[in-house]
Amino acid sequence: MSSPTLAPPRSAVLRAAGLRHRSALLTLLTVMAAVALALLAHGWYLHAGLDRTGAASCDPAADACAAAYKRFLRRYGDGLPEIGAVLYVLGGAFGAFLGGPLLAREFEHGTVRFAWTQGAGRTRWTVGGLVVGGAVLAAAAVPFGLLLRWWSEPLALMDGRFGPAVFVQAPPVLAGRWLVAFGVAALAGAVLRRTVVAVGLGLAASVGLPFLSYAVRARYLPPLEEARHSMAPLALDDRWVLDSWFSDPAGQRISGDELNGLGVDYAHLQELVRSGGYTLHEVYQPASRFWPFQAVESGWTVLLAAALCAAAVWRVRHRAL
Repeated sequence: MSSPTLAPPRSAVLRAAGLRHRSALLTLLTVMAAVALALLAHGWYLHAGLDRTGAASCDPAADACAAAYKRFLRRYGDGLPEIGAVLYVLGGAFGAFLGGPLLAREFEHGTVRFAWTQGAGRTRWTVGGLVVGGAVLAAAAVPFGLLLRWWSEPLALMDGRFGPAVFVQAPPVLAGRWLVAFGVAALAGAVLRRTVVAVGLGLAASVGLPFLSYAVRARYLPPLEEARHSMAPLALDDRWVLDSWFSDPAGQRISGDELNGLGVDYAHLQELVRSGGYTLHEVYQPASRFWPFQAVESGWTVLLAAALCAAAVWRVRHRAL
């Protein structure tokens, strides 16, 4: 009577998964390294421009600083929005192109009939591939996100750190976004068995996720409200203003258009707010909440990615070869 086959230890399954997907992982890391070198070169050019124009060290609320930033954009800002858009899409592409083929290619090539009948079984093989791929993505997102954060500082001067294009480039949120694209692509591969479709769905999820995140981000913590007697921007304040309105001397709420109808120019309106009894009200998230918001958003996106990967494992476990 033959003895039962012992399942290999988890470490052996993870090593085997790493070897099995080594070419995809190396390709991914090579592309990331090439993009990182390009970002380093272009980022050095941008930061040198900020220093030369004086926009790097001035108060963003000052008129002179606004003029310096305009000079920077004229001289060094060619293609900056377009590059930002490419990087916006590229981030999700890393997760989608790694997660899409992970399971779909096994079905397309028929290798599941061999791989999943070995001692580890289909569930452990699937979990091993997902764990290795997800761990590599999460680890790579940290240095890549730090580089993107440094590169995007010129954009932060214009839109603030809470700006949609800047917020999603910081390492915690970037890692969560990559992992969600990876999880969607892996689940789509397990369900649809088509690599191209799985990659496309992962890309779509990566592009759409920041819009969903932005819609709920302001509610992570209750916003603050402040009454101000000035229309001038606050010096060195990177708050995220969610809403603003004015009140008249009687305390009645009025719109910005109604206030504009009371003055002949900006200086007159500023005087009305400063000493004429009119008040500017702002609802905002303070700059100090940037990293707590990063933690909240990365937390729920990582949990979402884990749920997607768990669904992929369930699907593989309960389907026929």
